[in-house]
Amino acid sequence: MKKQNSQEAEKEIDFYDKARKIYTHVPNIGKKTMEITWGMIPPTIKYGKKYREYTKLLNDSQWWNKEQLEAYQIKKLKETLMYAREYVPFYKEEFMKNGFEPECFTELSELEKLPLIDKDIVLANEESLVSKQFPLSKLKVHTTGGTTGKQLRLYITKNAYVGRELPFVDAVWGRIGYDRFSSRVAQLRNQTLENGKLWEYDRKNRELIFDAYHMNDENICKILRKITEWRAEFLHTYPSSVLILCDYIKRKGIKYDNSLKALLLTSENIYAGQKETIEKYMNAKCFTFYGHSEGAALAGQCECSEKYHIQSEYGYIELVDEEGKVIKEPNKIGEIVCTGFDNKAMPLIRYRTGDFSSYSEKTTCRCGRHYTLLNNIVGRWTQEMFIGKTGNKISMTALNMHTDIFKNVENYQFVQDVPGECSIRIVKNDDYTSMDEENILKELQNKFDNSIEVKFEYVQEIGKTMRGKQRFIIQNIKDEELV
Repeated sequence: MKKQNSQEAEKEIDFYDKARKIYTHVPNIGKKTMEITWGMIPPTIKYGKKYREYTKLLNDSQWWNKEQLEAYQIKKLKETLMYAREYVPFYKEEFMKNGFEPECFTELSELEKLPLIDKDIVLANEESLVSKQFPLSKLKVHTTGGTTGKQLRLYITKNAYVGRELPFVDAVWGRIGYDRFSSRVAQLRNQTLENGKLWEYDRKNRELIFDAYHMNDENICKILRKITEWRAEFLHTYPSSVLILCDYIKRKGIKYDNSLKALLLTSENIYAGQKETIEKYMNAKCFTFYGHSEGAALAGQCECSEKYHIQSEYGYIELVDEEGKVIKEPNKIGEIVCTGFDNKAMPLIRYRTGDFSSYSEKTTCRCGRHYTLLNNIVGRWTQEMFIGKTGNKISMTALNMHTDIFKNVENYQFVQDVPGECSIRIVKNDDYTSMDEENILKELQNKFDNSIEVKFEYVQEIGKTMRGKQRFIIQNIKDEELV
């Protein structure tokens, strides 16, 4: 049975795989033609069978009643638990210790019999958390951005992003008219462009990409003008990045006219008053959803409400208090704990995210969907900024690096005292060498594009705040120093 399942998993090579392999071998002179052609293929064809299956499911399930949604979650949880016991050594041992029998799982509350896990547990048990169904050569390593300075290595199947993540994103954004194939989307997030470009058109994904690392007044003016001239309908960005644009519009006394239908805000918290500021100065509605690199939870807003609708088809979310007890009542803040569906490479069960929310008093939404509703979500990412040599501001979220350059780093933290300069404090592990420093410096220079000089400082440990948290960046530059 195991051999058969493994063989079936290895056969998951579709149109997307083949096109990607062809693209890597096409001479540069032919890449432009292939990119244009790729951009003209509808997502349901180029992203394969899984994308189509999830898209069909979400078109139907968004209108299911609560009983149907709960039945689906019980079914998916049981499948996940039975799979984890059979293929994942860590869970096989945990289930045995707790006398937990997945085949007897019939109610959501039964999941509470299992212990919670967190980032430290995953870091300490990485090898035993990877499914034995797959050879490692068939998996893709995906790293978290390391908001606490400790980077998590996660394993996913090679087509997991386009097959699973994209249809969920498309379903959530589709509530406000977004269409991956036809909408005009601009991105101001974490891309670095070559040769001093402020923007370029991504032919493969049919999007206009802006460089987020040179946000001084002269460039902000050009970016705003380009968004209008290009007639962008959606701007996919971080709250901190778009707030820089708003600050410029406010200071210059501009009334910003554009064709934006909405601002798609991701990856950062949005605080009280910021939404109103953004909508006022950008002249467009804000729309956001919650997700994370671990790929076990997703919740999005809708066209009628700012409440987060938990995507019951993506994973199961619980809220727990400081003692790890499950919260049921509304308006009580708790940590988000999630169990993801369909990541067979490295399933996460009852994983503490470090993000916080509370249930809404309202149990229904006038949009007609019956998802469980969350109030505002407070995530791990904050909106601290690096300050470049020209006074340009770079969101630390834009520095989010999903690579393994920190694989031999126990912990790290940035400190900035002067515009255009910063230090990175590093706690090395036993495998750290001078090559690691070179790789880290190269990646940071690529992100900062010579806007910030980086110095290395090696320490024994990274200090924590009074609440036991670690700050990703200690920013010591005062506003008056930027004038």
